[in-house]
Amino acid sequence: MRQTPEPEARAKPDEAGPGKGRPLWYGLAAGMIVVAGFSARMASQGDHPAPAPAPIVSDGTHAAAAGANALTSTQQFAMIAPDNAPRALQQSGLTPDQQARILAGIHKREYRLVRMPIYDEAGTGGVVTVSSGGITQTVPLTARPHTVLLPIRISGEVDIAPVSDPGPAGVAAGAITVLGPTPLPVIHRDQMLVLDVIVQ
Repeated sequence: MRQTPEPEARAKPDEAGPGKGRPLWYGLAAGMIVVAGFSARMASQGDHPAPAPAPIVSDGTHAAAAGANALTSTQQFAMIAPDNAPRALQQSGLTPDQQARILAGIHKREYRLVRMPIYDEAGTGGVVTVSSGGITQTVPLTARPHTVLLPIRISGEVDIAPVSDPGPAGVAAGAITVLGPTPLPVIHRDQMLVLDVIVQ
């Protein structure tokens, strides 16, 4: 026959004695609180998250600052020597005020004057605006190149945009660069072409 121990013989939880049970749980709980606090602090004060990567810009379309679609292209054009700038500007068709402003910028070394012959590459025609250095010129595209003088700032950006809706074919301009006749990206509706100009 089995003997059941007397109820008094069993140890009561309150009588477990020092060094057993309860201090172990207190230690584990305190450790978990420290770890949780450290993790929260690292999450709030740790390394700042890396900024979102900039959109990758290929030869295709990217969003310009104004929200319109822009095409990009890098081209090299020949510079007009500062001594020849006054004579070249007189033959450019720019207003006297525009010529004076460009010459003042050349003397202050804010501008370099560049010659860009532009033409109709695909035979579809069209009219574009060419903007550079705060000056905008309206240029009809024909098979015969039309020379545009560009005041180029250090950044060297030239904006080309169609004057009216270019239709489904778009505007297909070309330019004579230092490498010869070069087709530029076709500009469609609500697009503009941004040329990064390298001055030679």
